[in-house]
Amino acid sequence: MSDLKTRRTERRTPFLSAQRSIRVAQQINRGAHQEPCTAMINSRRLPRFHVAIVFLLFSAFPGAFGAALAGSRTTNDILTDDAAHFFRDFRDIFSSPAHFDGSDWITIGAVASTAAAAAVWGDAPVREYLLDNRSGFTDGLVSVGDYYGELSTGYYLGSALYVAGIVSDDDWVRYTGRAVLEAHTFSLLITGVLKVAAGRSRPYLFEGNKRFNWFETENRKWSFPSGHATAAFAISSALSKRIDRPWVTAGLYTLSGITVLDRIYDDKHWLSDTIIGAAIGTAVGLAVGKMINEEEAERKKGGLETLNERPVELVHFSVSF
Repeated sequence: MSDLKTRRTERRTPFLSAQRSIRVAQQINRGAHQEPCTAMINSRRLPRFHVAIVFLLFSAFPGAFGAALAGSRTTNDILTDDAAHFFRDFRDIFSSPAHFDGSDWITIGAVASTAAAAAVWGDAPVREYLLDNRSGFTDGLVSVGDYYGELSTGYYLGSALYVAGIVSDDDWVRYTGRAVLEAHTFSLLITGVLKVAAGRSRPYLFEGNKRFNWFETENRKWSFPSGHATAAFAISSALSKRIDRPWVTAGLYTLSGITVLDRIYDDKHWLSDTIIGAAIGTAVGLAVGKMINEEEAERKKGGLETLNERPVELVHFSVSF
């Protein structure tokens, strides 16, 4: 507490003083979590949080999980079919920019402009405010967002749902698990490439928010965009599209918002990093959720041939192949 009080009484500047910077960096480095793209899983604490998420989903929709689609397909047939659709979805997501129309580029431009404005006017003051107002309550709150955005969360949750769907012969659960796995994987691939290419220094290095080193291999220079924000919004968007209930959507995006708060609060990211990360996760999560919904609908009707020319949705807009 004395350390926090000392920090609050120091003179405020656009960037923290060297003395305070060292203390904040030391505090953050103790027990800090890495980005999802390179994180090592904390086996003692993470499973409890992930099991809680799975339990809440099962508790919220007991009727949906019992409505399995009867069929004669073997487990091997299901796994083979899902693997084929996974790679087809991968192709559709990563080829979609070649088919963007004007409205898609307007959306991308709006997101880029928002991030640029945040970099100019929001990065430094937001960071300083959060570092100056740390408390036990906010420490506990942001830890939830930290776990939600971890690399392991998407894979634990997606795998648990997918396996549960196969074991219970419940297609809805299995499709939902696959949606989480696909959204998580595809979005983090995009973010991972951008991280290496941009090489932006993390805030705790105190090199300013304009330092881009380009084609870096060190995690401490992988600030842009935020992997935690990407993962959190990808999971929330995919689940929101699958569950399609307003109160669930609100809860999921609240968790994602806490993840964004955590990344700035822990001095791992600038505000602008989290905006781009959230946009990538949202776009990919909604697109994957839409594709999975269409696949499930076609499966119920007994045919999947029309999916080869389906549109891929980017947030509110669609492009056709």
